[in-house]
Amino acid sequence: MKKVITFIGCTVLLLIFHKTATTAFAACNWTITANGVTASTCGVDAASSEYYDYSAGADDATNAYNITIPNGVTVTVNAGTDSSHKTYLGSGQFTVTGSGTLAVSASNIVVSVGPKCYVPDCDSDGYSPTPQGCATTSTMCADGTTAWKRKSKLTANTVDCGDIKSNGENAHPGQASFFTGTFTNGVNASLTHDWDCSGTEVQQDSAIYTCAACTNGSGYASNINSTTGFITAVPACNTSGTYYTVTNGVCQDPAVANCSAVSTNAPKTEACN
Repeated sequence: MKKVITFIGCTVLLLIFHKTATTAFAACNWTITANGVTASTCGVDAASSEYYDYSAGADDATNAYNITIPNGVTVTVNAGTDSSHKTYLGSGQFTVTGSGTLAVSASNIVVSVGPKCYVPDCDSDGYSPTPQGCATTSTMCADGTTAWKRKSKLTANTVDCGDIKSNGENAHPGQASFFTGTFTNGVNASLTHDWDCSGTEVQQDSAIYTCAACTNGSGYASNINSTTGFITAVPACNTSGTYYTVTNGVCQDPAVANCSAVSTNAPKTEACN
C-alpha cells in the first residue's frame, strides 16, 4: 500500500512511503552541487544522518536545497537502532518523479523537509556532542564567537566527548594521535585522556626496558639490551617516567657487567589516547 503526501510550499514535491524497507542498498554518498542532489539507489545507514539543507559552498539563512529522486530510483531510510539513535534524512525539499520511491522503515526514523538542522561543534573539529539533535536556528557557543554548525557539515554522526576549545579540538571520535595533557570529557569526566572518545584510555608506550644475560662471541657471560621502554613500570597517562632507549642490541664483547654503556635514558611523559 503506497501513500502519497504533498508538502505545501515545495515545488513538485511527492514523497512515497513504504512501511518497511527490506532491500539493502549501497550507502548514500551523493555529490553536492549548486543546484541540488540527484539521488541514486542507496540506503541511509541505520542511526546515521543524511542532511542536504544547504547549497554547495554556502551556509546562509535563505538557501534551500533539493534532493531529486528520479524515475526508477529507490532511496531507503533504514530503521534506527533505538529512540536515542534514530536515522535522519533531511533536505530543503524533496522532488520525487515517476516511479522514484522513498522507502522509509517503520521505526526510529526522522525525515524532515524545510527546516535547517543545527548542532553544536564549539571546537570546530567536525564532531558534535549531540549529533542526534536538531535545532532549527543556530545559536552561539559558550565562547561567544563560535556559532553552531549545520548538521549536514559534520564529519560523522558520532558523539564528541570533548567539545570545548583549548585542547578539546584534539578530542573526538576516530582520533589516531596520542597526547599528553588533559581535556574536559563531557561524556565521562574521569576519562580526561580518552582523546578518541572510545570510553577507554590507551597508553602510547607500554614497553618495559630489559637488559638480559647472554654469552658473547668470546664465550663469556655478558649482557644485551633487548627492549626499549620504561624502567621497572609504565607510568600512568600524563605522568613522567625514566625511559631507556637501546643503542646497541647485540651481546656485548668484551663482557660488560650491565647495559648502561649501550643505552640512553631520559624522562618521558606517557601520552595516551
